[in-house]
Amino acid sequence: MDEILHLGRGMFGLLSQPAGVPHSTAVVVLNAGFIHRSGPFRLGTRLARALAAAGYPALRFDLPGIGDTLPGADRPLVEVVAGVLDRLQARTGCARVVVGGICAAADLGWQAALRDARIDGVFLLDGPARGRFWFNLARARRLLRKPPAHWLAAVRRLRAPPADVTDAQLRDWPARGSEPAQLDRLRARGVQLLMLFTGGTAYFLHPRQLRATFGRGVRSEAVAIEYWPECDHTYSLEAHRQRLIDCIGTWVASRFPD
Repeated sequence: MDEILHLGRGMFGLLSQPAGVPHSTAVVVLNAGFIHRSGPFRLGTRLARALAAAGYPALRFDLPGIGDTLPGADRPLVEVVAGVLDRLQARTGCARVVVGGICAAADLGWQAALRDARIDGVFLLDGPARGRFWFNLARARRLLRKPPAHWLAAVRRLRAPPADVTDAQLRDWPARGSEPAQLDRLRARGVQLLMLFTGGTAYFLHPRQLRATFGRGVRSEAVAIEYWPECDHTYSLEAHRQRLIDCIGTWVASRFPD
């Protein structure tokens, strides 16, 4: 069952509530960039309702200036999320919260978890990743599997001037080199993480990029890693959307069973 949850400052969200006794963990599905709270192909709506059917209250809402929330942001988005968690916990009584989303929503989920101790889980869908060596190695391997006619075009691209705008500049990633210490902070607090990457990113081609980005901590039991090169960034195929919903649902149930 969906209900309107007023979040203050002209904001509201849709809270999917379980039919029976809820778990003690709620889930917040954050906006994917400038996409309405329903998500690409209504992915956010379907995910929230699937989680509610499994017993987890799940909230989706529009960040300031997006969708039905017209006012522009007059404070940092992590503060907006903190206020949303206040309203969510007051309504549901849930002691723990999981947050996350795609792309920019993954970036915000990471920042919010670092700031807010109520957040015990984060799902990062095409989140931060660096590791240029492993990226180039994977790209070279892919090139060698193609006919020689593709090689010359690839060399020309490599010799071309770098793009004026990179993925890291378009995103709100942690400062380079700060990621291992940030991950250690989250792990020390017991935060559970799901890092899932698709073939729709221009910057992630090899799982070992995560070790290069986050350090040894990425191999801990607190971190679940998935790489789906056959999926695009917004899960445009129905089979891929359902696979993602099932994956997140299974992860939440296994990490937050009570």
